[in-house]
Amino acid sequence: MSYCVQIITEKQLEPKEILMTIAGKGVKLMMVSEDFPCLRFGVMYDSLRGVEINKEEDGYEVRILSCSSKADYRLFPVAIDAICILSGAKAMDEDGELISVPLDCFGFEWMEQQMKSGWSTVQAMVRYSGSAVIMSGMFMPFCVGPTVLQSRERVNLYASYEENVDGFDWLTRYFTLMQWSLADGKDTSSQLALENPNDENNPFKMSLITIKDNQVSKFDYVSYAQLMNLTNLDTGECIVIRFEDFNRCIHLVDYDTHFAFFDEYQSRTCEGDVSVEEIKAIMEFAKRYVPQELGYRPTYPGSGFDERQNTFVLLWNPDTSGLSLEEYVNSIKDFYHGDFNMKIHEWKAAKMEDRFYVVKVGDGKTGIVMAGVFRSQPYQDGDGKGRKPYQIELKPTMMLNPESMPMLAIQDLEAAVPGFMWRGGYSGRLLTSEQAKALEARFATYLKEIDGMDDGVNLCHIKNL
Repeated sequence: MSYCVQIITEKQLEPKEILMTIAGKGVKLMMVSEDFPCLRFGVMYDSLRGVEINKEEDGYEVRILSCSSKADYRLFPVAIDAICILSGAKAMDEDGELISVPLDCFGFEWMEQQMKSGWSTVQAMVRYSGSAVIMSGMFMPFCVGPTVLQSRERVNLYASYEENVDGFDWLTRYFTLMQWSLADGKDTSSQLALENPNDENNPFKMSLITIKDNQVSKFDYVSYAQLMNLTNLDTGECIVIRFEDFNRCIHLVDYDTHFAFFDEYQSRTCEGDVSVEEIKAIMEFAKRYVPQELGYRPTYPGSGFDERQNTFVLLWNPDTSGLSLEEYVNSIKDFYHGDFNMKIHEWKAAKMEDRFYVVKVGDGKTGIVMAGVFRSQPYQDGDGKGRKPYQIELKPTMMLNPESMPMLAIQDLEAAVPGFMWRGGYSGRLLTSEQAKALEARFATYLKEIDGMDDGVNLCHIKNL
């Protein structure tokens, strides 16, 4: 996502003269790349993503990325103007129209439109996928996802940009602050990479935290990568999980940690060095999130059948469980970032990223109230009664209020998958492949029937990418 302007010219410009001309306009520049084919620079302390000038066969391209800061948007026409002055050529916008005066053409109204377009697109992508959008910053990527877009009630994931102007302005300034406050920090990026079974030319990049000689490697922030590697060289233990699961491990540590999140996935250290005990505790929880296959991404219920996924039915009776109907309905607003887990009877057959359907049973309206994939491997946890049943974390991809939304009722389930005990029995039972295919087909039809009803209060639904 970006906006580009072309300057067609045969004149060869030197990077230094371009930068000096821009600086001569009173701009305090910070360089990221100082030579062609791509100059990349921003305004000291105020740029989030910066501006690029790319050398091309027939001239130059000036590019600004979406969701940039106001300082970036103001810098963009200054960069265009500098090249036009030095080359004597005219600039053309994305529609091929000549730009006579860049500083007038790309003013306040254009900037507001670009900010609206950029953030609205990110908002739509996050809601569609249920995961973060990763964007390059001046010095590091920043990750914008559901938790960030609902943080501190500043930004509402379901409201329009016009209703969120102040929130997105705050978010932009916050990410800009993080870029500059961590610009000189030591991160956890690593030269190590793991083979990607789906693309041998693009191995998985990793962030790496190690324990050696009973000390934790020094770092100021945990930098985004596809994978997170936690290694204890003193014991030889090595755990590799997907990066987005690392913050869940931190969240589960039951004492105050030295980590503070600064976006959807990344975190920074605070109040001194991270302790060995803390990393060991995080590693213990990380075992829940080790996937069967690093390159695999699950298919969500209703998005097509995948033979590699098992399908489980979890039963929920609000009258007998620890979760009341009112508590469940209130939790729908936490759909994207809440903690959901249930006991699972056939835990030996379950694995991370298998599918599940939660079926409400008992009195009142009954049927599917939640569907999704398992976020973790099965694990034992105390239930407060001296027992340690197996539980599993849930990542819902559909969640609804049975009191106000049309539901795939138990009668429909009995017709689609006869022979399965839908109204009782153990929770967390495995469907056969034939039963799972039949349920998938019926659920896909149901999702089409409720398409467009997603309001973030009574119904939430994310799609498969």
